[in-house]
Amino acid sequence: MTDCCRRALVEAIHSSPTQAVIYLSGGASQALGWLMSVPGASNTVLESVVTYSRMSMIQLLGKVPAQAASSQTAEEMALLAYNRALKLSKPGSPVLGVGFTGALASAQPKRGDHRFHVSTRTSDRFWTSTVTLTKGLRTREQEDGVSSQYLIKLFICVSYN
Repeated sequence: MTDCCRRALVEAIHSSPTQAVIYLSGGASQALGWLMSVPGASNTVLESVVTYSRMSMIQLLGKVPAQAASSQTAEEMALLAYNRALKLSKPGSPVLGVGFTGALASAQPKRGDHRFHVSTRTSDRFWTSTVTLTKGLRTREQEDGVSSQYLIKLFICVSYN
């Protein structure tokens, strides 16, 4: 995705009335930078949290997850993000909770697949997807870029549907 295209998507996200809380773990970190670097971010992003350590994830969820990088954990994070967004948003505003977990390329080779799970929650919709990446094809930065682009595109879909 070109910088111009990405900026246009982020501008469209910010022009939507949807306000969001975003919880990330294990990837999609570039998406936060993209969202925050375009004017209007304060209209959209109510809060973002990166739960990178095990203890941070446990404290967010209130329990030890069965698996940190899983669709179940992403779904739990999205529900928590949605409930938090309800508390932080302007009354009557549409809100979005986003949960993202990833197992991307790292310094230590992964035993399992390189993958990420994204879940979104709105007042009337709950959606989860899993993407498996080809192991060894991309660097960590590239895998983070892929997951970040996916998150931005998903954000636009949810904001306008």
